[in-house]
Formats: sequence, structure tokens, C-alpha cells
Amino acid sequence: MQWTIPELINRFGARPMGGVDAVLTHLCTLGEGSPGGLSFFVTPQYADDFYRTKASAVLVAKNFKPVVPVAAALIAVEDPYGCFCRLIEEVHQEKMAPKWGIEFPSYIGRQVTLGENVYRGAFSYIGHHVVIGKGVKIYPHVYVGDYVTIGDDTILYSGAKIAPYTVIGSRCAIHASAVIGSPGFGFITHADGTAKRIPSVGHVLLEDDVEVGAHTTIDAATVGRTIIGKGTKIDNLVQIAHNVQIGQHAGIAAQVGIAGSTRIGDYSKLGGQTGVAGHLHLGDRLTAVGRAGITRSFPKGNITLSGTPAFENKKFLACYARFKNLAPSKK
Repeated sequence: MQWTIPELINRFGARPMGGVDAVLTHLCTLGEGSPGGLSFFVTPQYADDFYRTKASAVLVAKNFKPVVPVAAALIAVEDPYGCFCRLIEEVHQEKMAPKWGIEFPSYIGRQVTLGENVYRGAFSYIGHHVVIGKGVKIYPHVYVGDYVTIGDDTILYSGAKIAPYTVIGSRCAIHASAVIGSPGFGFITHADGTAKRIPSVGHVLLEDDVEVGAHTTIDAATVGRTIIGKGTKIDNLVQIAHNVQIGQHAGIAAQVGIAGSTRIGDYSKLGGQTGVAGHLHLGDRLTAVGRAGITRSFPKGNITLSGTPAFENKKFLACYARFKNLAPSKK
């Protein structure tokens, strides 16, 4: 794939800072830049890489002024990272071979409704009474249980497991080996200490534009629904327990664990390895710094949390500043 600098200037409403003759053949990081490469610079921590880069061109902010001359041609745009991501999407589309048709062996059950242009990979299994929208891609070794509904243009990558009665919206992406609708971790403990599983008779609902990372598990509700709201993005290796409700456009980073029946509001962000106790209510636009341990509700939201037990980030940092300066007593 190739771009010219004048083409990018016209497309992004950019301002050139340097030569415009280079032909750009690939995208690259600043540190791994090479002739023909196009990169971007936003974060000051990469300043050393920026001034040493061998990339032919770099996307920068419109108000950026280099402190010393750079060899790369600079293309000044409103949103360098956003423009770079648009180019990544173009490269991705070019590299992805289109998938269509049916590969064998594969299995499809009774009374299945299939939309147009559905791809079914080899060794995929589709149960009975399933409804699949148009443009859905089901990669090899995917399991789709009975009575599942899948919306238009959703992608199920290799090894994904979709339990019976799950409802998945349109334009969702379920990545490799994710499990949607597994039984919840619910048990009754008897007087003698033995435990008996409580069956999960509810299901999981993923609304439109949800993405679920590889090896993530989302448990079915004991009764009712486990709900992941529209546009929410979930990273790899996340555990979401039974009857959890996550709002719209939330972001859940890797190794987060959310216990049962907790509600999380719209636009909330949970950093990596955050743990959330069960039956809590976390309001809209709540942010948890990585490794936070949330043990109580914050229903008003609009707060950043740190630590275990988690509390307001500013207060946590003030406490930590005092704690780390405590010197051991000298004898």
C-alpha cells in the first residue's frame, strides 16, 4: 500500500512541514522507523524516538513546533493518532482475505435462519433454532449453541464458544476462545460443608458494537440476563460473572474480574487487573486505575479510584506519598 504526502494533506486537511516528495509505503513506530515509513508523534515520552526516527514522514499536531530540525517530513493534523488509526484500518482491510461461503466439514442444526453472505468455517457447529444475520463470519472451530441470535456483520473468531440462548447484537467481534454464556459461579453450601451448584437458567445479551477479547468469559445470568451495553470494549482474559450489567461504551482492560450482580455505568473504564466485588453499583464515567480493588458502591460515578480497598485517586496518592516516606525507626 502506498500514500503520497499531498494525498494525506488533502485527505486530513493537513499542513505540510518539510518536503512533500516522499512516497510512503508502510506504517511504523518512531523507534522502528525506516525510509518509506509513516509514523505519528503525540506523547512527549517518545520525544527521543521522534527526533531520531528514520521514518520518511510523521503525523504531528497542528500546534506542534520541533525544538530541533528533524529529517522526517512533518504532516500537521488535528488528531495525529486518529489519522494514523484510519490508515491502520486501510492496511488491515487490504491484508484481510475476504471470507465467504461454507467450508466443510461443518454442522448446522434444524430450523436455522441464515442471512445473506454468511461465512461458516470448517469444523464450526451451529445448533438448532439459531438466527444469524447477514454478513456474519463464523470462523473455524466456533461453537454456537441452540436458540442463539446473532446480529448482522458480527464476527466470531476461531474457537469462540457461544452458549445456548445467548443474544449477540450487530457488528460485534468475539475473539479467539472467548466463552459467552458459561454457567455462573453460584453454589449452595450445605451444613456439612459440601457445595451444590445453582444452575444458570438466564442468558447473556451483548448489544450492538460490543467487542470481547480472547479467552474472556462472560457468565450467563442465574435468572434474567447478564448485559454488556452498546459499544463496550472488553480486553483479553477478563471474567464477568452472572447477572453483571455493564453500560454503554465502557472499557474493560485485561485480567479484570467483576463479581456477580454488579452494575457498571456508561463510559466507565476499568484498568488492568482491577477486581470488583459483587452486588455493587458503579455509576457513569467511573475510572479505576489498574489493580484497584473495588469493595463498595460509587453510584454517582464521575470519579477515579485507586488502591485496595479503592477510594478517590487524589486522596490515595496523597496517602501513598506519606506512606512511602515513612522511614523505619533507628535503634
